[in-house]
Amino acid sequence: MDIMTIIGFLLGIAVVAWGTFSAGVADKIINAHGIIIVLGGTLAATVVNTSYKRFVAGVKAFFEIFASPRMPTVDEAVRTLVTMAETAQKQGGIMALSNTDPAFAGGFLKRAVGVAMISAQSNETRAILEEEIRRRRLDVQENSNLYRTMGVLSPMFGLIGTLFGIIQTLSNISDPTAIGRSMAVAITSALVGIGFSNMFCVPVANKIRLRAVEETLVLQLILEGVLDIMGGKTPHLIEMHLRGYQLIDGSAQERPARA
Repeated sequence: MDIMTIIGFLLGIAVVAWGTFSAGVADKIINAHGIIIVLGGTLAATVVNTSYKRFVAGVKAFFEIFASPRMPTVDEAVRTLVTMAETAQKQGGIMALSNTDPAFAGGFLKRAVGVAMISAQSNETRAILEEEIRRRRLDVQENSNLYRTMGVLSPMFGLIGTLFGIIQTLSNISDPTAIGRSMAVAITSALVGIGFSNMFCVPVANKIRLRAVEETLVLQLILEGVLDIMGGKTPHLIEMHLRGYQLIDGSAQERPARA
């Protein structure tokens, strides 16, 4: 489980709940008018804005941010590649790595070794694998953009709900007892829209983007490691090269070993 994501959502819910009940406005904020217009309108506009496949992928990406990253850490990747380099050095090069773990880094390590074996040229191997990394990154970025779009749309639908409330207020201008209730509906619609955007959409979009950055870093490291092995570099030199990735990886610390 990703503890930071869980703590963030729980803390956000706690802050909003405290603010709502301490101000004594829970019955005013929780109303069907604002919730349906903001959530329903945002969902409708998002569906129009994307494809079915991308929408499903975005929903799946949301649930994945609660799980631990599937990618190994930089340290895990470096140690694995150094071990592979030692094997290649002892057993005759890249062709000795045919039994590479097919599950490591989502199968990318096995894929990289396979491409290296078939092409036997570092330039060709780099071109093929960099394109694959680029496509993976773009795919995850599209999931992030789905929530970023929702973050832009929801305040606008909150404004629409506010305008509806103002129209209702003006239509009841002669009835002072109804003005306050109408204005409450108007203001809460904007509140729901802004809150949904800043407490849900934007954080989720940024968390998905962060996962994409971390994944790209590890994939690029694996690519460089495989190319170094192809080039016949010593395990020690490969380790020195790859350890440089820890300098830019904020999550380089080791995670608990996977079961």
